[in-house]
Formats: sequence, structure tokens, C-alpha cells
Amino acid sequence: MYDDAIQYIYHWDDVQNKPIKKILVCEFITGGGFNHSDLRPALIEQGQQMRDALLSDLTHLPYHIITTGDARLVPAADCNVYYAITIDDDVWQVWEEIIRTVDAVWFIAPETDGYLERVTSLVLKHNKIMLGCGLTSIAVCSSKLATYQLLKQAGLATLETYLYATWDKASGIKWLAKPDDGAGCEETVCFNTAEHLERWILQNDKGDTYIIQPYLEGNAASISCVMHDGKAHVLSCNKQLITLEDNLLVYKGCIVNGMMSYWKAFEVLANQIAQLLPDLSGYVGIDLIVNHADAPLLTIVEINPRLTTSYAGLQAATGENPAKLIMNTLTQDNFRWPAIQKNEVLLETTHA
Repeated sequence: MYDDAIQYIYHWDDVQNKPIKKILVCEFITGGGFNHSDLRPALIEQGQQMRDALLSDLTHLPYHIITTGDARLVPAADCNVYYAITIDDDVWQVWEEIIRTVDAVWFIAPETDGYLERVTSLVLKHNKIMLGCGLTSIAVCSSKLATYQLLKQAGLATLETYLYATWDKASGIKWLAKPDDGAGCEETVCFNTAEHLERWILQNDKGDTYIIQPYLEGNAASISCVMHDGKAHVLSCNKQLITLEDNLLVYKGCIVNGMMSYWKAFEVLANQIAQLLPDLSGYVGIDLIVNHADAPLLTIVEINPRLTTSYAGLQAATGENPAKLIMNTLTQDNFRWPAIQKNEVLLETTHA
């Protein structure tokens, strides 16, 4: 895996000499990744938001865009070629066949169950350009425990993270539990006491797959940024709209640039993370908690080595085509960023 990651880091040196004309653009959930499973409305909504925004942005650029979609859903617009994925299809075989025919791949996939890592490995196997992060950073960011260990070692503020076997079960605070490889708020539970959380973990047999973290009071925030060669450019500073309902964390949307007063601090943090994981590349989302108990304290929750739902508001927020900024950063040596706007944009979800 790490040999592939090293190869991936250095292949960017040759990108300027490899013209990109055809791109496979795909969002995992709406693109057929769950063609043998039921589709949850909340996941479809978030997936379509990201997919449609990215496809719309790319239509203004000189690329031939190919995408796939679950045949149960409305086909994607803003593409040159669309493949419908049915229940009879081996979607991984379909994707591999398309990958062979394109120059580059822009895939939005969750870290869960190794999906993002598998897609990236497939692209590298066929010596194509992955418009995203390398395998080393994906491997780290796909595990909340591994992310915690790396951030802790680097001296960056992050949530204490435990396996059930090592959890200290401290009293007097709220506790969270979530899948180690989960994405966003999916399957994240919160209880007022360690005793209640332990009971839930044992009843649901989650001791081997879930990590445990203290619930930290503060503003849930995220950073949308573009990373390349150990540097980060901030696109927006977002306020996450997250509620607690029946012991579950529920994502309700975000206010893109709802935390823009922290721009400088977020920019410093994004660059520290870019230097820590130099094969973070392309769009990267960083989730954090802003606590005001004393001076503003930024606590990193997780790093998303892929597009996040905030992307859907970035064109309105920045006054620029974010896909163009990302492509130029990845493919042009010493690309100079324009001065971007900092507008607030509300993105709400209709499904929980």
C-alpha cells in the first residue's frame, strides 16, 4: 500500500505533460455503489448535492465527463456519457472498465469499509490520475483512531479517542461512540453517562468496531480547502448544523462561511495538517470543534480526504468555480490563487 502511495505522490510531477481530456466523475452512493442495497434518503440527498454541484462546475471546463448512476435514481445531468447501474451489474467491474478509458478519475466515496481506498488503488493500478488524495493519507484518515494517534503525536489538539478495551469510562461527562471508519454523523451515538454508553455498546455488540470520544461542547465547524504538495488553500470556513435526537447525532446541513471570523486560525490549522500528511491532495474537509471557554480553541474531530457536502455551496460562497481552482492547483505548477469572495451560503438537508 505505501509503495503505491509514494508512487502516487511523485506522479504529479508528470501531470503537466499528461493532458487530461476524459474524466470519470462519480459519487459512490448515487453512482451505483449500493446497487444491491436499499438507499437511504439522507445519503442520497447529500450524495446528489455533491455530485450535481461538481458536475455543473466541470461542465464549464474543457473536459469530457463520464459518470455512472444507480438506475433507481434520476439520471445525473451535466455529463457527456451516463451509465445506469442496475441490480444485475458488478459495479466495480463497470468502474474498472471505464477507468481504463479515461485520463483521470474524480471519485467521491466514503472511507467506510475501505471504499475510498479501494477506488484509489484501482485508479493507480491502471496508471491513471486520481484527482484526490493518496493512499497513505486515505489509510490514516479512514480510521478515527489512527487519525487521533497521528494528530496527538504531532501536538495538534484533537478529541481523546479510545477503543472500548482501553476506555477509562470517566464520569461526569457525555460520551460519543461512532464507527472507526465512519463518515460524518452516520451511526454516531451520544449518552450523558459512561454507564449508559457502555450498556448500548454491549447490547449492540459494537466493542470491536466503534471508537469512543468525549462529547466536547462548542461550535461544530468544518474547513473546506484544497491541498497539494503540503500546502493548503482555504475555500470556506463553515458552521455545521448538527442536532442530538434520541441519542443520535443528526446532520441538518451547514452554513458555508458561517465561521469566517476564524479564517486565519483555520488557515494555519489546515496548513499544519497538509504538512503532516503531504499526500492529502485536491479537496479536503476538516471537521473541528470551536470552544470559547478561554481563548478560542480549535479541536480537530476528523479529516475527510474527499469532497464533503459543503462543496455544494462553494461557487456561491467564493464567486469562483471551485472545480477550476482544484484542477488548476493540481495540474499547474505554481498556480496563483485569485482573491476569493467570502459569502455565507445556507445548505439545509430535508432528510435526517
